[in-house]
Amino acid sequence: MTANAKGSTKKVGRLIRSARMERGLTQKDLARKLGVRSGSYVGMLESGLCKGVGVGRLEEIASFLDVHGVDRYRWLAAAGHLPPGLLGALMKSPDQWDDVLGLLAPGHARGARPRKRGRA
Repeated sequence: MTANAKGSTKKVGRLIRSARMERGLTQKDLARKLGVRSGSYVGMLESGLCKGVGVGRLEEIASFLDVHGVDRYRWLAAAGHLPPGLLGALMKSPDQWDDVLGLLAPGHARGARPRKRGRA
């Protein structure tokens, strides 16, 4: 697994955990809704220990946790999945990529410069 993929699984795991906790559910509660025997699967997802989360499973989790709209798209992007039709649209308009990246991850916007680490 690449460092980028590992970061993606951790990010989507944090999103799942946050949504689950906001709804007052335990890992075991969510596991039951997903048809999994124990909460350890959910724990692995939330910790980023799973190699990846497929679109179908992610959509299922989002539905159970009542995550919709822009938040659901953020989940898909965090897991490395593109919403249907987006890849084709980007291929037709590569000049729009910076704008799309800016929407998904502030700091990637056109003209934005990476922050320097260290002393000011």
